[in-house]
Amino acid sequence: MAPLAAPAQDYPSRAITLIVNFPPGGSTDATARILREPLSEALGQNIIIDNRGGAGGTTGAAAAAGAKPDGYTLLLSVNSALITNKFLQKNFPFDPRTAFAPITLISDVALVLSVHPSLPVHNVSELIDYAKKNAATLAYGSAGIGTMHHIMGELIKQKTGIEMVHVPYRGGAPLMQDLIAGNVKVSFNTLPTALPQAQAGLIRIIAVAEKTRLPELPDKPTIDETIPGVINIGWNGLLAPAGTPAPTIDKLNAVAVAALKTPDIIAKMKLQGLHAMTCTPAEFAALIAREVDYWGAIIPAIGIQPE
Repeated sequence: MAPLAAPAQDYPSRAITLIVNFPPGGSTDATARILREPLSEALGQNIIIDNRGGAGGTTGAAAAAGAKPDGYTLLLSVNSALITNKFLQKNFPFDPRTAFAPITLISDVALVLSVHPSLPVHNVSELIDYAKKNAATLAYGSAGIGTMHHIMGELIKQKTGIEMVHVPYRGGAPLMQDLIAGNVKVSFNTLPTALPQAQAGLIRIIAVAEKTRLPELPDKPTIDETIPGVINIGWNGLLAPAGTPAPTIDKLNAVAVAALKTPDIIAKMKLQGLHAMTCTPAEFAALIAREVDYWGAIIPAIGIQPE
């Protein structure tokens, strides 16, 4: 057993690249930057964040999937880039069930429905009424084709019969810039991206796309309260390329889970509107498989065609 154990004992012996499949400034990037220091300290090596945005997270995820499975290239991704993109993008480049060695969940990712302050709507009902009267001009922005932002918008359209043009961006940060500027008037945003801008009065959050109201926004109703069934399922997770040795995965799981349970990291997550989560690699793999089956049934049913 000694030759098998040696690589795990020696790992890591050099810097680790952590691919984040969205540009800087969004919730996935914020999560990576919160975790970089404790992971680096625990592993004794530098963690280099490599932001590779594009195609709703598919570009960076595919790069990680194709990397050498030696533990020196990892991926921090939101679930949409791994799962729902498969059903929304033509020629999707990997099988989410087999392309990765899951390490652990990291956090939930709450979505909110936001509008530019110039738009005369303050709740979902008013947005539906406005959309019916302005179908030719109203558009909503997302962090990219296949993101949960995109799916939530299409679910609203399908369940209410309203029309809104979908405007995909390369990530949550450039989307927020255009929402603040008024170039797009309706948008789904992650809570960490939206909350500071709403508090500054630059945007208006009108609802949350979750099962229950958020503790950070107790007065904001869920979309589900007005349009039943429009509920986001979102998380960030840490993964390695498939074939990465099991002892390496177990070591990465141990240090990541330990970091995510410390009061300091939990507090930093909360400041970003994130709630820390952990699991075993096996539990994470099972979750991915379940969500592939779930969204594989839902997305065709709401009429979204691969682009």
